[in-house]
Amino acid sequence: MSQGEKPAYQERSRATREKIVAALDEALKEKPFDQVSVAELAERAGVAVGTVYRRFENKDALIPVILEIYKQRLETGAAGGAVEIEANDDLREVLRTLMQKAWAILAKEAHLLRAVHLYARLKPELTEDDSWDKYEAQSYQGVEQLITHYADHIKRKDLKRASAVAAYFLNAIFLEKGLYPTMSPASHFRYSGKTLADEAADMVYAYLQLPERA
Repeated sequence: MSQGEKPAYQERSRATREKIVAALDEALKEKPFDQVSVAELAERAGVAVGTVYRRFENKDALIPVILEIYKQRLETGAAGGAVEIEANDDLREVLRTLMQKAWAILAKEAHLLRAVHLYARLKPELTEDDSWDKYEAQSYQGVEQLITHYADHIKRKDLKRASAVAAYFLNAIFLEKGLYPTMSPASHFRYSGKTLADEAADMVYAYLQLPERA
C-alpha cells in the first residue's frame, strides 16, 4: 500500500479503490495529472468525492499507485513478449528489436509514466522507498547485461562506461520523445515509433563499434 493510501479491509472497499484507479487511468489519457481533479475522478468512478478521500488522503497519494500500475504493466508486457537472445544473433538486429519493444510499451503507457516522471522529481517523497530510482537503475542494468553479453562483438574497451553512455542516451531520447513530444527539442523532431526505435538502436550500435581514441 502506498503512502497516503488508506487500507481497504473489505471487498467493497477494494472494489471502490479499483474504480478510482481505473478512472485515473482513463483521465490521464486525456490530460496531465495536475489538471485532473478529485471531483472529476469521483464522477468518472461513479462515487462520491468523500469516498475518494476515504481511500486516499489527497490526490498526491495516487502518484505511487500510478507507478505501481506502470511497473505491473511493464512486467506483464515484457513477460508477454520477451526477446530471446541466441548466441549467434546479430547485435544490431537485437538492439532494433529491443528498442521497438521498449517504444511500444512506452507509447502505450506514456500517460502513466509521464505523471510519475514529473512528480518523482518535483515531489520525490511521493515515490517512497526510492522506487523511481530503482526503476531507472534497472534500465541501466539491462543495457549493461546486453553489452556484456556481446563483449566480443564490441570495440569499446571500457564496457561499463559504454553501457552507461548507451543507457543514458536511450533513456533520454525515449523519455523526451515519448513523454513530451510537443516540447522542445522533441517538438522539432518529427520521427517516432519504429523509425525512432531503429535509429536509436543504430546510433548505439555505431557507438559500440567505434574504437576508443587513444
